[in-house]
Amino acid sequence: MYEYLDRPLGALAARDRLLLWAMRRWVASASGGRCPCGVIGPALAAQGLSHLLPDLNMAMMALNADGQGRLRFAPPCFGRVADDEARLLALFAAEDVALARRLAAQLVRPEAIATLATAAGLIAAELAATPLTWNVSDAEER
Repeated sequence: MYEYLDRPLGALAARDRLLLWAMRRWVASASGGRCPCGVIGPALAAQGLSHLLPDLNMAMMALNADGQGRLRFAPPCFGRVADDEARLLALFAAEDVALARRLAAQLVRPEAIATLATAAGLIAAELAATPLTWNVSDAEER
């Protein structure tokens, strides 16, 4: 978590910038009564990552419905990584299943741990295997 906390967006790897953008957009869309998948989907498709949308949506829905507490996300245009966002980026970066489950257990109720850890693991594996360039300004134009 501390490797992400309060870091400027430009210092993050492309995969982390993409995840942070998607999480912030998901929250802003859902809070505004819009379909998060409709907002995030075109940007993921432009990167050839539209198949990540179901897993990302599942992770965010688990956090929303079964979270242990209210997570705080910065506005989409905020230039640094906030505390809860850093916790989630650490979850997506977890390289082993046991660590992912421990991190997920800090975020959601017991019945949602497997769902969150599995979705995060699938997303992380796909992003690790995919060369990625991520330009937020391009995503914002979609």
